[in-house]
Amino acid sequence: MRDLPSEVLQPLAASTPARTAWGRRGAGVVSLAVSAALLVVLYRSMNIRLIGETLLRADKVWLVVSIGMILPITVLRAIRFLWVAPAGTLPGIGEALRLTLAASALNVLLPAKAGDLIKSYFVVKRGKTSAGVAVAIILYERLCDVFALVFWCLLGWLVGRPQVQGLPSLFWPLLGVLGVTCAVLILSERAAARSGALLLRLLPHRKVRGLQNLAEGWPNLLQLVRGRRRRIVPWSLLIWIAHLFQIWMFTVALSADLPLTVCMSLSALALMAGQLPLTIAGLGTRDVALVVLLSGYMRPESAAALGILISTRNLLPPLLGVPVMKPYLSSVLGEARRWRSEREPVE
Repeated sequence: MRDLPSEVLQPLAASTPARTAWGRRGAGVVSLAVSAALLVVLYRSMNIRLIGETLLRADKVWLVVSIGMILPITVLRAIRFLWVAPAGTLPGIGEALRLTLAASALNVLLPAKAGDLIKSYFVVKRGKTSAGVAVAIILYERLCDVFALVFWCLLGWLVGRPQVQGLPSLFWPLLGVLGVTCAVLILSERAAARSGALLLRLLPHRKVRGLQNLAEGWPNLLQLVRGRRRRIVPWSLLIWIAHLFQIWMFTVALSADLPLTVCMSLSALALMAGQLPLTIAGLGTRDVALVVLLSGYMRPESAAALGILISTRNLLPPLLGVPVMKPYLSSVLGEARRWRSEREPVE
């Protein structure tokens, strides 16, 4: 087996149990604590009995259909991963789906969706891809997600004009700037080359070698996906309109009278809040954002019930990923332990 670059193995080695230091697991503990604190504060301000009654009164047929949508959405995500990965590194959609499910399972345990690193690991292991390109795949998919969320959020805002108290009017143009920035980064090879060169100049030290490799890998990835970008970007839009339609179906199941365009815009904002690397799987930040953003359209207890249903989207793929992740995780941890044992005498 070819040696794997330290830029991929280092974060994986940090997850091995031997002599694990506080600094290596501190991020996960902090994320869990922030999620717990936000949920405690949120639910202490509500009538939990009403939340339970709202869920019990939900339409069972709509619930089954809406929760079941996560299965085809997961397949859509796997297809995009197959397209973003360099040609030849994945044998087909089956492997892309298994890695997507395994990463989903690990993301429940690791902060900031660090479980996606397992996808980079196997992209490097099974091809001649550099570590920078492999890690850039994760960032590329994240930027595609943010772009799609901003797109549907602003489209829903333009059509539905949702009213949110305390949200400044300047927020929406700034959100548009974020969307345009993401679009430029995922589409423009020139912007990728310039941003990579700028990052290399700003980070010249070897201590940030991982970011340096990412800066070098980003323009290379843009070149590798040149012929597929016309599919990847619309596909990302399809993935997220499916997510947002699923959330609207949750509101139908809860008998909440919320227009589709308003639901698209405000739930997209809540999902973006959940993308912040502060909590585990977005728990807490997303729930608080939903209650605040939807306060003008439904009771806080109904918004909290909606947040619970949205959380089921993050449970089904990990459950499906647990049976398939063992061989991947064993390979990763074994290689990471070997890498650590080789480095320890030198350090």
